[in-house]
Amino acid sequence: MKKEFLNNEIWILTFGGAFQRANIYKENYSEKIRTDFRKALREKVESFIKEKYYQKVEEEQHIETIKELVKFSNNLTIEGNCIPINFGIAQKLINLYLKYLWCLKEIPRPPHFPVDRIIQEKIIKILKDNKLDSLTLLPWTQFEDDTHYRKVINKAKLITDHLKEFKDLSLAELELKIFDRN
Repeated sequence: MKKEFLNNEIWILTFGGAFQRANIYKENYSEKIRTDFRKALREKVESFIKEKYYQKVEEEQHIETIKELVKFSNNLTIEGNCIPINFGIAQKLINLYLKYLWCLKEIPRPPHFPVDRIIQEKIIKILKDNKLDSLTLLPWTQFEDDTHYRKVINKAKLITDHLKEFKDLSLAELELKIFDRN
């Protein structure tokens, strides 16, 4: 019961984080359509976790998993309605859920972190302060594919590869170190 309770709470936080600025629902979508949509996404993500994430997942496999969720959403119809999500929303959903599971020691360290405005701004500031190659801020809700996502991840790798303060941190650890909700 405790584990199920915590998982439900994590999903509330995950959907809140992934959907809060995404405006994915049309005004005429009933609460039932929205609930069924979240339930279908949750089941799909949890199946990915069971299939793949209880062992180490490589970066390319992780990106393919995000793309699979986008495809799943684009092919999902609930009461005649399709609620497509783009790559940015899918990555935030999967990466945020993985972050929570990892922090609870349920899974090994995930390959990436949830990419959002806050983390992009933090990365841009660190790059600028250290005179490293910069990054252009792009709203994560507008990532139509993996192009900008990969740029963010590569700039984060630049930080962990070249800056003493962050040396040898994984990407997931880097995000925990520099993330600040405020």
